[in-house]
Formats: sequence, structure tokens, C-alpha cells
Amino acid sequence: MAANSLRVNIVVPPLHREKFTGGILCILEHAHQLHKRGHQVTIIPTRPCDAPAWFKKEFGTLLHWAPQSAGGALGRLAGTLARWLPRRDEAGKADIRRDFMALVRNLPQLWTPEIEQAVQHHELRRMIPPADITIATQYSTALPVYLFGTGKLGYFMQHYEVIFANDTPDPEQTHKVAALSYRLGLEMMANSPWLYDQVDKAVPGASLRLSPSALDHNIFNGAPKPLAGPDDRKVTLISYGGRNVAWKGFKEMAEATAMVRRRLPHYQIDWHVYGGAALPPDNPIAPYKDLGFLQPLALAEAYRQADILLSASWYESFPLFPAEAMACGLAAVTTQPGTEQYAIPGQTAEVVEPQSPESVAAGLERLIADHAHRRRIAQAGWEMARSLTWEAAGDTMEANIRSIIAGSPS
Repeated sequence: MAANSLRVNIVVPPLHREKFTGGILCILEHAHQLHKRGHQVTIIPTRPCDAPAWFKKEFGTLLHWAPQSAGGALGRLAGTLARWLPRRDEAGKADIRRDFMALVRNLPQLWTPEIEQAVQHHELRRMIPPADITIATQYSTALPVYLFGTGKLGYFMQHYEVIFANDTPDPEQTHKVAALSYRLGLEMMANSPWLYDQVDKAVPGASLRLSPSALDHNIFNGAPKPLAGPDDRKVTLISYGGRNVAWKGFKEMAEATAMVRRRLPHYQIDWHVYGGAALPPDNPIAPYKDLGFLQPLALAEAYRQADILLSASWYESFPLFPAEAMACGLAAVTTQPGTEQYAIPGQTAEVVEPQSPESVAAGLERLIADHAHRRRIAQAGWEMARSLTWEAAGDTMEANIRSIIAGSPS
């Protein structure tokens, strides 16, 4: 390592072998930016997983828990117990505890939240290597980082997670753990001004910094389409389905699309949706074409085949998908809070009211029916999206990390 390079641990939620969320992608792109600047980056998931097929060496070193055979672990525990029973010595108890935890860690399908926390703490205590800073990235990673992190302790936040508690199996417990994550004394970095303000209000005087994410312009690129002619009456919308969670606003999008189809019967309004959605493609409100789960290159191409990005989330914190679509040349209908850094109402996007199908429909209708307005919004949005570079985001993250390690005030 170079003389001024840093050792950075990043503790992440569980990784899937094939799929990933936008949030995980942003975390790993920040890791990439640090890695290419010469820093030693170690990624540590909080649950056993195979090495993801999509994980690149440019992200850093992955310390994943390789899944093992539960049957083999059970056999080892039985053998250790058999050897210990005749002696019942104290030294043998340590071997039993070791083999018992090895068995439990390899039965994640049986974990309760309490068992999961115990296994995480048992594993992360020994897994997290020495570093200049260890960074949590989600509410469930904050306590392990507080307890077992090495060096300075940070927290890169991408959502105000207390308001998403109802999306989890145990909302009350999740709400408590998420709220606690902001009060552990970690050096916090928020990915949007809205999230910064939410945490600042919840924990006055907390150490907070702003560290936005960005777009991969090698993938998400294009150009605004030429001004549509007066007789051009075919429009394609594209939306993220939202993983079946209500706050992504899919039902509001469906109701708004239905309204606009009724109000503009002389237009052919096609709707494409990627990712799981709360309504099936043939739903009676607003049928759509299901694109399924799309990898980034395929997603960028799907954006370029469309005309308007439609989003109606109740709240977000620097969501990528509206900005990705804008970078591909689309005009966007989106909501606030959370998009303030790139969605300027009436200039770079049609910003509409969340949880209001009527407001969403009005913004959508303006972009469909007024071709010149759609072209202006697409052009201004494209220019704004081009400014969201990972080089700039990486500079900010690196500066924040150096500031935290140096003990400078936020």
C-alpha cells in the first residue's frame, strides 16, 4: 500500500449469488472508488453466502462466510460430545461451543432474529480485520460495527430505515433496532440532504456528513430523443416495480397510468415494468409489460427504448432509477423527498406529490401531451444526470473517511 493509503472495512447486509439491489451496488461502487485510489478495502457480509457471481475484484477483498454442510457440522458436534462425556473437562467445553456454533451458523433457515444476531456477533468478532475505519451500511450492521469494528467507526446510510420497519417480519423490533443505529455514536454519512435532515432531527448533535452516490455513465448513457411530431401518439413508460413494498408507490403509478389512458385515448401508452411489482402484468387497473429482473446493461437498454420514467415513491433517499433513466435521455416523473439533488421541479423532472394518483397523472399527462415540454425536461434532466459522476462521489467519500479518521469535526 502507498504511504497515505487506508485500511477500510465495509460491513454489508447479506449478498445474493445472482441478484443485487441498487443500495448494494452503490456501496460496492464506493468501495471500488476507494480501492482504485490505493486503499485496502475489505467487504464483510453479515450472513453466510456463496461468493456472488457478479462481485468484481475491483470492489476489494470479500470476506464472505462460505456455507458449509450442516450434516458435517452435526457429525463433528456429536463426535466432540462423545469424547467429552467420559471426562467432562473444562477444556472440552470450548470445543463443544465451537462445534455447536458451527452447526447453528450452517442452519440459517432456522434462525430467529435473536439467533441471527448471536451468530453475527460470534462470526464478526473474529472476522473483522484490523483497519483504520470500519463502516456499517444498514441498520442491522450498525451494532456489530459498534461492538467489533476496528479503527474509527462509521455508518454510511442510504435510507431512514425506521420508516421501512413495516416491510420486515418483525416491524416493532426493526423499528427499535433502526432507531438505535443512529444513537450508537458512529460517524454517520448520509447519501442525501433529506436523509441528513431526518437523522439530524432524530439525533440532535450527532456527527453527520453528506456523501452522495452517483451513476455509472459507462452503462447509463444515451441522448434525449428528438422532438416528437404532432402526429406521434405512441409513448412508452418505464417503471421500477418496487419489490412489492407499498412505499414504492406502484399502485399509485397504476392508477395514474389508468387515468392518463382514459384522458388521452388518442395516444397509445405502453407501460414497461422491471423488478417485482405489487400488481400482476394483467391487472385490471393498468396492464403492463413485465421485463423481469434486469442486469445493468439490459436495464440501460430498456430505458433507451422508453420515453418517460414513471416513479411515485412515497419517500426515497437518492434513488438511482430516476437518475439512471435521465442519463439515458428520458424525461422523468418522480416524487420527493430524496431526489432533490437532481430532480428540480419543472426543470429537470416533473416532480409530483407522493401518495396522490391525481398528481402523478397530471405530471405524466403534461409530459405525454406537450411534446416540447417533454423534450425540454429530458434535455435538462440529461444534463443534470451527467454531473452525477462516481469520480466526484468517490472524492467526497474519501474526504469524509479521512476526516473521520483524523478526528475532524463534521
